[in-house]
Amino acid sequence: MKESLFRPRSLWIVVPPILLCCLDFGLTLYGQSPAYWAGNYQDVNEISPSFRAYLTTHPIVFAGAGLAWIGIFSILISILPEKIGMTISILVVIGHMAGSATWLAYRLNSYQACNALFLFTSLAIVTSFNMGRSDTGQTLINWSRLGVPLWTRLILAAIIVTVPVWWFLIPH
Repeated sequence: MKESLFRPRSLWIVVPPILLCCLDFGLTLYGQSPAYWAGNYQDVNEISPSFRAYLTTHPIVFAGAGLAWIGIFSILISILPEKIGMTISILVVIGHMAGSATWLAYRLNSYQACNALFLFTSLAIVTSFNMGRSDTGQTLINWSRLGVPLWTRLILAAIIVTVPVWWFLIPH
């Protein structure tokens, strides 16, 4: 029997980073001032220089960049070997958990909400890894079926990763 091209079970690995990213971006939009929502897009409250720039342009631009970011990390998690994909998943989760926690602590003044966020995040990671982990360490896509060698996926990943490196690691 032929193996399928996709391993849907592996989709679980991208669930926590997508959830935490959406929460962080939602809290970012919620945390903007009334002046911002009245059209003064220069009155932005955001620590990330790249996403601050998107917010100063328009909230829709920010949302588009957020969707692009979700696509980028989802692709990286999907095309790389499982352990690297899981590492990227945890990296994104921790980053967006920290972003969400700052909004909850400093904008909403809710220590308890931060603790609930930490509990939710831990449960999401454990559940997704239990549900999505393969016994063989394979990825979401059955690359052997496509005949795409690992080096090709690594080059593709290196190209894709330039965007988040520029967004999050290079000061600008």
